Amino acid sequence: MTEPLVVKLGGSVVDRLSSAWWDDAAAVAADRPIVIVHGWSAPVAALQGERRREPVMLLSQTGYRSRLTDAAVLDDIRTVSARVRDDIAAHLARRAVDARTVDASVARLIHARVIPQRWWVDGKLEHLDNLVGPVEHVDGAAVIALLAGVGALVVTPLATSAEHPTVNTDADRAAAHLATALGAAEMVFVTDVHGVLVDGATVRELSPSDLPGLRGQLTGGMRKKVQAVTSALGRGLHGAAIGRAPISELLAGLAGTRVRSDA
Repeated sequence: MTEPLVVKLGGSVVDRLSSAWWDDAAAVAADRPIVIVHGWSAPVAALQGERRREPVMLLSQTGYRSRLTDAAVLDDIRTVSARVRDDIAAHLARRAVDARTVDASVARLIHARVIPQRWWVDGKLEHLDNLVGPVEHVDGAAVIALLAGVGALVVTPLATSAEHPTVNTDADRAAAHLATALGAAEMVFVTDVHGVLVDGATVRELSPSDLPGLRGQLTGGMRKKVQAVTSALGRGLHGAAIGRAPISELLAGLAGTRVRSDA
């Protein structure tokens, strides 16, 4: 099999990609299998708004901030992800690309670790079941098996753990772990901005040695994406493209930001 390409679609863009973007994605899939890992931030926020529920923000005993992931939040994620997976597969099917869809927690593709810790609640530190944790392992062989006979695999990046059947984890890091588990040389992050912005301008190329001087410029979701890539560079990834453009343009360096190793 030709080396797969991992494409992470941000939760805020997955419903707003143009027909031309999907045409380009189908053309890429005609040359090499693609693994599309989707986010869910915007659709989950919309669903929770409809259900009149606000996200609960937590502060851990070590000062780490996290949104509470409990059974209700996991249900929200599963609900919107089923629709998102089907929508992505439908876009590809209309362009003659066969796609298989999978919840990675059900297929046990992604394994994470829930770290027991206490969280501040009403001025007191309490133990809570916050079902979120870092990725520890991706079953690359199982992903390859699911790619057999199709042009694309659409993945919901929920994980499983030894203690819990379903665990929330950072989708950007999950996508990067998928890429390195598949032995991919590069990957793509499709976002709602043109790339990594420094002083309002898109930076065309970055390497890990550039990052210390950019700490104040990288915020929120972009900081997490860059961190996911730089971590994956240490596991064999050669580089990644980040931006709001068709996949082929990002890979060719015609748009977005390229993140490469220093070596």
